Amino acid sequence: MKKLPFIFVLLSMISTLSFSQQNNEEKEQKKFGITFKGFVRSDYWYDSRQIVGSREELFCFFPKNVLPDANGKDINGEDYVNFSPISSRLTGTITTPDAFGAKTSGVVEADFTGVTNADINGFRLRHAYGQLKWEKSELMFGQYWHPMFVPEVFPSVISLNTGAPFQPFIRNPLISYKRYFKKLNMQLALIGQRDNTNDGPLGYNAVYMRNALVPNIHLQLQYKGDHHVFGVAGDWKTLRPKLVNDSLTITRNKISSYSAMAYWKFSKEKFTWRMKAIYGQNMTEHLLLGGYAVHSFDSLSGNESYTPTNHLFVWGNLVYGKKYQAGLFAGFAKNMGTSHTNIGKYYSRGNDIAYLYRIAPSFSWVSNSMQISFEPEYTVAAYGTPNNKGIVQNTNEVANLRLLLTFFYFF
Repeated sequence: MKKLPFIFVLLSMISTLSFSQQNNEEKEQKKFGITFKGFVRSDYWYDSRQIVGSREELFCFFPKNVLPDANGKDINGEDYVNFSPISSRLTGTITTPDAFGAKTSGVVEADFTGVTNADINGFRLRHAYGQLKWEKSELMFGQYWHPMFVPEVFPSVISLNTGAPFQPFIRNPLISYKRYFKKLNMQLALIGQRDNTNDGPLGYNAVYMRNALVPNIHLQLQYKGDHHVFGVAGDWKTLRPKLVNDSLTITRNKISSYSAMAYWKFSKEKFTWRMKAIYGQNMTEHLLLGGYAVHSFDSLSGNESYTPTNHLFVWGNLVYGKKYQAGLFAGFAKNMGTSHTNIGKYYSRGNDIAYLYRIAPSFSWVSNSMQISFEPEYTVAAYGTPNNKGIVQNTNEVANLRLLLTFFYFF
């Protein structure tokens, strides 16, 4: 009977340890799962003329060219008003236990802008990726911003266009590897196409890259300091515009293009300054100007050869403040023509625009989870006639003023 108190004490200790271990396991499990955040966004805007845009013109590229009616009045000179909440967003951040000796994480993000203009209000996938992060390297797989976007350095503007068509705006299926060297990192990415695609004989379509059998290849070097971010990058892709030519025989003619980029950001306390420059060929899928043209056509074989357009894009962005924020965005794009002569057949955006520029100041008032923003956006396109090298001549400037009021409710 003397052994009973000892047994009770032992059982009590075992029970306490078991309960403690169970609590620790539950706490550990709570670290993993998915958490949601996002925002409700509602845009209200006025355009002084008709524009080239998408998603009910919420996404503004540039003003349309002059189009005279029967009396000589400009049809595209008519103004435009719209309201839209479709860019409201939901983001799920995923955390899971370590795998392959790496910290793991992931994101699934969607909004209501749809995949195409016909799919407005559709729940559209933006990002969906998993990530493995070791001490000195990182592997990402899924869909995310194209590396030309650069999440660390993009314009802080109110408009949904996020600086396009001067700043790339594109998400892609990809696999990306980063190697870290203290404050320096190097990224190599292999990239496909899905929602953002190149133009071609079948219209905008991802099949041109898939039929070329080669992914878009991107290499980037980036430095991150206490107040500075600086980077340079090179990008290369190949398209196969047609499987079958006009003579109904298989054609394997392709077009390759490259782009080069440099960017910089300085931030300290309430002040941020960002800038980027890109010299690029055939950048239609980035929602920029450009594409390619038919260089030559062989009437006997029915085969076409192609030549890319060349464009220069530069922008700068200043932002100051926290509760009360003031910003200024300025962008410029220049059409440098095609690499070789062309026969006047283009698969391109804005091939009749010689240059494009935009000035957009912004003002925001932030109060906890609410933000009210106002942004006048003035965009000018110089329309003309391209010659056989794609150089646009005899230009005429056309301007649009957008007045944008936006409400955000973050959660």
